[in-house]
Order: sequence, then C-alpha cells, then structure tokens
Amino acid sequence: MENTEQYLLTVEELSQLNGSTPADVTAALNDTDLIRRSGIRSTCVSPHAVRSYLQENGVDFAPRVVAHINLKGGTGKTTSAITTATRAAQYGFKTCIVDMDSQASASFAFDMIPEDDDPIFCDVWQNPGEMVMGAVRGIGEFLYILPSSLDNGLLDMQLINPAAQKNAVKGVCDELKCNGFDLIVLDCPPSLGTAIISTICAADTIVIPLNHDAFSKKGLRLTIEEVNSICDTFNLTPPEIRLLFTRFDRRIKMATQAFEELSKGYPEEMTPFPIRVSSDFTKALEQKQTVFATPRKTTAREDYDAYVRMLLGINL
Repeated sequence: MENTEQYLLTVEELSQLNGSTPADVTAALNDTDLIRRSGIRSTCVSPHAVRSYLQENGVDFAPRVVAHINLKGGTGKTTSAITTATRAAQYGFKTCIVDMDSQASASFAFDMIPEDDDPIFCDVWQNPGEMVMGAVRGIGEFLYILPSSLDNGLLDMQLINPAAQKNAVKGVCDELKCNGFDLIVLDCPPSLGTAIISTICAADTIVIPLNHDAFSKKGLRLTIEEVNSICDTFNLTPPEIRLLFTRFDRRIKMATQAFEELSKGYPEEMTPFPIRVSSDFTKALEQKQTVFATPRKTTAREDYDAYVRMLLGINL
C-alpha cells in the first residue's frame, strides 16, 4: 500500500475537534502514535490512535453503509464518495469504497483499475464469504476499495431474481463488516438498474448529491420515489436520506435560490451547508488523490470535513 502515509490526520486537526491544544493532544498520545511525513510540517497521528482518541470522547464507530445515489449523472457522486471515504479513514474509521459503477470512476480516481482476471462486485456477490476480501485492494492503512470495471454492467442480468436484488449488496457489506470495516461507502451508477435496487436494500444512509440545475432536482425527486418504492416492495425500513448540495457557487443566483428552496422543502434531509465549487477537486483527481491527501487548508477540505463530521457524528 504505497499511499499509506497520504491520508493521515494532523495533531492540529485532532486538537481542533474538542478545542484542546496540539500540546494537549500530543501529551495524550504515545510517541509511536505520531508520524512525521516528508514535506509536511505538521506532525500526523496514526488512524489507530485517532480512533482511540475519538472513542474516548464518545464517537460511535458502529458499522454503517453509506450509498451515494442520484439517477442523474454529473452531480458529484463519485467525488463525494471518495472524499468522504478518505476523510473517514483519517478519523479512524476502517473504510471500504465499493465501486458499483461500470464506468469505474472511483477506481480510476485511486488508480485501482482491476486486471482482466481480478474479481469485482459481479464476481463476488454470490459467494461473499470466500471471495470479497480477496477482491478488496488497499489504498491506505484504513482505506480500501472493491474496484469496478465494465463487467459490472452485467449486474442487471445477474440480479433479475428479487431475492438476489435484496441480498446481493447486503451480503457483500455484511462480509466487510465481519472483517472489521466500520464504514462501507457505495458509489453507484446514475441509472435505475438492479444494482441501485440492491444498494438501496443494503444502505443505512443514502446521500443524494445534487446541483442547482433542474435536471439534478428532477433526479432527486425520482431517487426519493424509487427509495420509498423499493423499501415498500421488500418491506424494509427506509434508510436515512441526506441531501448534499455540491458545486455551489454563490455568484450564481440560481444556485443560492436552489439551495434555499431545497433547504425549505427538505429541512430534515438537507445538509445545512453546501459544498462550494473549487478547482482543488480536479487538481487532486489528476494526482490520483482527494483533497485530504495533504493538510493544506482549502474551502474544499473545510466543506467536506464539516459534512463528514456531521455524517459520522464526530461532534466533540
């Protein structure tokens, strides 16, 4: 795992969570918990130590499945999924990204495209106990991915049976939980296929990223309708719904209006702050990273950090 040292929390970031000082945090940790990264002035903290520190401060690490879904493409699903996953790993959550999209954008983002003979989701879901962990690949100490390829497009044919639709993604997620994963982040295709149906059956939380355009909002409505319909069909408790407004540009009047309208229309589901537009996302992806690969302060890091802390209940 050559990128193990990329996704680490700094002492300063950890201290800011509960208003303590970096010196206080350092005093509470062992020397073996502290990591000096080349080219980084700040001292970093191992994910194991961050996890222990947060647990002592009341953060719950109970396993959960978070799916990123919108039936419209171009809303920031993959960016949100991989950025959420990397930040969660820094906070000590053992995290696995499950790339369900045959376009494999999340896999491309980490340069984790599988070889022709490597197993992907469509190969492992029928026998998760024996195959899942062999398909998972490491990005960092607490960060892993089950990559995708074009072959995942076969899922619509494989999951014709309703029982398979209900249990395919859940079975894979359950196996990951059994192997110590706290957070499973699903990146889904922008279509209404059996992979989406199976994902909805497995998710504890569904995050719907959206922008200010009319098609994005239409995708939101269709996605919520589909979630409710599937849960009714399979007699399941509906998952928590979170709306995440991405690519927000305050200079665009329609963006401000759309955010305000959605906040009023979905007061319980709407994340109370948008993700501002930033070139940092593109720059990070060009380097096969996310914005959390370095501790440099940016609006992109600030926005997603606030969102991830809210999503995972990191409120010290």
